[in-house]
Amino acid sequence: MENRDPYVPFNHFRFYELDLMRFLAALSVLFYHYTFFTTRIYSTPEFGIDKLLRYGYLGVDAFFMISGYVVLMSSMNKSPKYFFVSRVTRLYPAFWTACLLTFAILYFGKITQPGVPAANFKLLAYNLTMLQGFFGKPDLNGVFWTLTYEIGFYFIILLIAALKFWKNLLPIILLWLGYTFIAGPHTASNAFYFLLMPKYSCCFIAGMLCYLLRIKYASSWKIYLLLTVCYLLNIKHDIVIMEDMNNYYHDANAYRSYIMIIIVTILYLFFLLSALQKLDFSKLKQVAQLGVLTYPLYLIHGFGIGAFMILGNHINKHILLAAVTIVMILFSFIIYKYIEKKVQPLLKSLITKLIDFSS
Repeated sequence: MENRDPYVPFNHFRFYELDLMRFLAALSVLFYHYTFFTTRIYSTPEFGIDKLLRYGYLGVDAFFMISGYVVLMSSMNKSPKYFFVSRVTRLYPAFWTACLLTFAILYFGKITQPGVPAANFKLLAYNLTMLQGFFGKPDLNGVFWTLTYEIGFYFIILLIAALKFWKNLLPIILLWLGYTFIAGPHTASNAFYFLLMPKYSCCFIAGMLCYLLRIKYASSWKIYLLLTVCYLLNIKHDIVIMEDMNNYYHDANAYRSYIMIIIVTILYLFFLLSALQKLDFSKLKQVAQLGVLTYPLYLIHGFGIGAFMILGNHINKHILLAAVTIVMILFSFIIYKYIEKKVQPLLKSLITKLIDFSS
């Protein structure tokens, strides 16, 4: 392990701690939406534990950190073609399923969403590309916004792969952090914002740095220094995002900064321990396999909010929470087993042939 080439990715390893973290992050977002969000937006009964579950939105930070870690690991020193094909086949089958289901519910149920035009086939076409955010079009499903950030990160990695800048990652990260500091977390509609996504860039960068630390890419002190800057900037941006959340709920005390800081710090410590190979989750191998359900669960869990809108004030809230969560997990398993596993190989073959034919 000590003498291995630092530029060869750990493709043959499975990091069970990251699989488990991925699934727990999805559950945290799910519980946030099913408890605190529905209570505040749809006046459903309050949950006694929502003082903690309300911070489940930070699961998105964990998702982006995992992406920074895993995407860099799986793409390092690989060709742009390999990276493009692997990402498309990974993301689109489950996304198309969630997109079509969302459209069917909105269109045939004649349901409208605040601030979003009524579902129509033109909006569906934009969303099916997963590039609707770059076209300035609204998301059919509220959770799709994170995919715009994922696509932005993938484009950066694709550029690095195309230009073969793998040995220049630390200067690239330093410049990216510099832009993040200057731009700040507030949304802007310009090309740099969409490409470098300063609002959440620290999360992706943190994941990348932890992976570089794991493979001993450079002197440890350089990576630790960048990671410290990244952490402080991440906290600074998350405070602004937290204040935006307080404004959204019209409650200056909905979120407390010290609790948010503790949670983000725990995330950084978790990834740091993983990078230093101090975590052994091999005994939880079976549990960690739930990680394969994370992506479909995240995409479709919003459907369960309808159950709380309709039944939230009529049946026991804890029974409803347990039932809807189980149904969503089972639904995610169906998407994984019968759509992702079957469509991904076909899509990979098709895209590869199209690329080879065009070249």
